[in-house]
Amino acid sequence: MLRAATPDDTPGIHALIAGVFADYGYVLDVEREDPHLRDPGVYFRSNGGEAWVVEEEEVIVACAAVALHAQAAELKSLYVSATRRRRGWGRRLVQMAMEHARRAGRASMFLWSDTRFAEAHRLYESLGFRRTGERNTVCTNTFSEYRFERSLAV
Repeated sequence: MLRAATPDDTPGIHALIAGVFADYGYVLDVEREDPHLRDPGVYFRSNGGEAWVVEEEEVIVACAAVALHAQAAELKSLYVSATRRRRGWGRRLVQMAMEHARRAGRASMFLWSDTRFAEAHRLYESLGFRRTGERNTVCTNTFSEYRFERSLAV
């Protein structure tokens, strides 16, 4: 079931992301690195964005959110459980985020993605995103990310 995230989903979202992070040797640190994950639905909706989850048998197996900035939208927190990949959930979530951003009047979307998330990069590129930058992040985890962008013009 694909639906808007609720406060009750927060522990399941954390478990999903922590599991994906563990596959790459990372630790989920909500307080220092990802404060938007304290209560994702409330956080993103507070500025006109949205957060979604995919739930199967009472387990969160995928999630994504969109943050609205003054000129653009940002895709945030797209994660799909390793056992549920290649079933179209990531594509559907990105498309929902793009449509939400269009309805909110944003002309473009961007995102940051760990340089090692090659499957995700192929998904973004198939949806019209192009890689436009790179940055290094040092906090709880040390990693590099690519920036992807695309126009939301139909």
